[in-house]
Amino acid sequence: MLSIQGINVYYGAIHALKDVTIHVEQGEVVSIIGSNGAGKSTLLRTISGLLRPRTGTIGYKGADLVHTAPHDILKMGISQSPEGRRIFTNMTLYENLQLGAYTRKDGEIAADMDKVMDRFPRLRERLKQSAGTLSGGEQQMLAIGRALMSRPQLLLLDEPSLGLAPNLVMEIFKIVEEINRDGTTVLLVEQNANRALEIANRAYVLETGTIVLSDTGKNLLSNPKVKEAYLGG
Repeated sequence: MLSIQGINVYYGAIHALKDVTIHVEQGEVVSIIGSNGAGKSTLLRTISGLLRPRTGTIGYKGADLVHTAPHDILKMGISQSPEGRRIFTNMTLYENLQLGAYTRKDGEIAADMDKVMDRFPRLRERLKQSAGTLSGGEQQMLAIGRALMSRPQLLLLDEPSLGLAPNLVMEIFKIVEEINRDGTTVLLVEQNANRALEIANRAYVLETGTIVLSDTGKNLLSNPKVKEAYLGG
């Protein structure tokens, strides 16, 4: 579904991603784990077209993404829930969700909004509230719901558990699994390595812009190097 081959991404003189190669098969949950500054968010921003690789290729279902505009990438079926949620705090929940569907012209937007409400019942009760009045967990649910409103085939999730209480972390990961079971492929960037690896079919370890390990989520959970560096054991 997604094939990234040898991409190199720079911020000015800073070499942020170095010959990164990954692939994502349809129907998978693929996790990217790594410490702060490893380049995880840079990778998702590059897939979304917000950054351009200097070299390398990004293929999505046979199409070239390197020279495709971000709004066209969204129309092709790739949607991102960004790190820090990035919701529009002065707008209502309903307006935020509507914006998630801004590239769509079909007649099923209202039905899809109902599906989002069914998945996140707390949001239904607050549709007319300003998004800035939500708790951190509710804002994360809104950010994911907004991404789902574009009907993505590939959902990019950037640190969905960041800053959340442990009980909400469990809830968010359960929702990610449900989204995947319903047919959406997921590429998950996450510092909570334990949970990210537990739900992943496959995973990659990114260190200072380089992929240093890749395996099934289960195997990486038991890998001594991963345990020592990311799992606290």
